[in-house]
Amino acid sequence: MADLKAQHKSVMDAVANLDKTKKQITENKSKLADIKSNIDDANTELKSVNSKISSAKSELSSVNGQITAAKSAPKTLNAGHYIVGKDVPASRYKAVPVGDGSNFVVYDSGDPVVNTILGSDGEPSYVFEATDGEEIQTESTVKLIPIN
Repeated sequence: MADLKAQHKSVMDAVANLDKTKKQITENKSKLADIKSNIDDANTELKSVNSKISSAKSELSSVNGQITAAKSAPKTLNAGHYIVGKDVPASRYKAVPVGDGSNFVVYDSGDPVVNTILGSDGEPSYVFEATDGEEIQTESTVKLIPIN
């Protein structure tokens, strides 16, 4: 009879534990549903952020293209003195006279590195490398066309 009572107690304990286990399973299912919902929300937000990043990259690419085009647009210089890096970006240029042309000189630390006549009495164009700090002197209007 003692065996029967011990078995009955063991069965009753198992039933009591079964109810606790079922309750824990129900609670864990609810927590899992909340976690899945949070993951879905995070994925939706991540897609939105990725879309914004993609849009921003596209806009940046467009702006960079405009900047490159602006930097590489021809520069027209009237007669005068210009400092490379201040008045004119450092680059490789093809100098072309506007009109009849005249003397065209580029100085580096006071020494001429380019000294030519552009136009009808000289060269139709002249290609040179302009580096920061050099001085460009032109006696008439000239167009500097950036080249690679």
